[in-house]
Amino acid sequence: MAAINVYHTSVTTDNLSRNDILQWINSALDANYTKIEDLCTGAAYCQFMEMMFPGSIGSLQLKRVKFNAKLEHENIQNFKILQNAFRAVQVDKIVPVEKLVKGKFQDNFEFVQWFKKFFDANYTDPHDYDPVAARDGQPLGSGTKALGPGATSGSSGTRAPPAVAARPPPTKTVAPPIARPTTTTKPIQQQQPKISPAAHRAPAPPVQQPPVANDHHQNTRVHQPTAGSDHHHQNARLQQEIDHLQDLIQQHASQIAGLEKERDFYYQKLRDVEMICQEPEYESSQPIQKVLEILYATEEGFAQPDQENANGDFDNGDGLTVNNGNGSAFVGGDDETY
Repeated sequence: MAAINVYHTSVTTDNLSRNDILQWINSALDANYTKIEDLCTGAAYCQFMEMMFPGSIGSLQLKRVKFNAKLEHENIQNFKILQNAFRAVQVDKIVPVEKLVKGKFQDNFEFVQWFKKFFDANYTDPHDYDPVAARDGQPLGSGTKALGPGATSGSSGTRAPPAVAARPPPTKTVAPPIARPTTTTKPIQQQQPKISPAAHRAPAPPVQQPPVANDHHQNTRVHQPTAGSDHHHQNARLQQEIDHLQDLIQQHASQIAGLEKERDFYYQKLRDVEMICQEPEYESSQPIQKVLEILYATEEGFAQPDQENANGDFDNGDGLTVNNGNGSAFVGGDDETY
């Protein structure tokens, strides 16, 4: 069975984010990848090929895949198995093994973007497939399940109330300010007014004020865990926004890198064509002169650079000048038009 070849460039707007890619792989293969760089082992691609094209890898070859590869030569062995599977189903994609096994984010992110489109084009008839059983129960991916944020916030929440309860409320004796009766000659009669004023003065403001102040202080301390929880949720939302923006930056960086590669690639081709056309034996050739006219043609609104060298050659901004024998012409640079 021949596969449907997919020709993908990184200069596109429909690329998936890093989190979407990891979620797709972990869901399809029951894996636990946490980083794009972990795909440098090549094990996931091998199992995807066996899922899409049963027999392309083969049960014996799949047993040779190092699902827990840690060393570079193990990664290379996995990618060799992947290349054999590509040849078996006539996939034209060249696998940059030397770059992928290094575990760099950009190289692995570009390759997995292509592979996702290749998978979508070829996996049109889903069938029952047990990825864990196919790899004999071996774990796939180097991620570990971390403790959820709820556990961390819960533990801190249980520690806060004891800190408030550990502070005993201030106690004040009522006897000293009350013991002001006039002295009498009979000690027995003196005890009677000592008890009676205390009962009358108990609801007085000096006695009630300390508990009120203590209650207010206690209420203030109890609300502190709620404020901390709000800050925790706010930080979590901000972290999600940061992760999303970082994904966008990575996508834009990938698109810019692809544009620069394509620009340099086609510019070099045009430069080679120009050098051939400028050879002396082609000066009288009308077709060659027509090609040069096309190379040097500009569109409406195109402006030549202001810098002009002493020989009449124009600088294209990259330090390259073009002279067609009859003057100067501008080719390439950041504003070239083909």
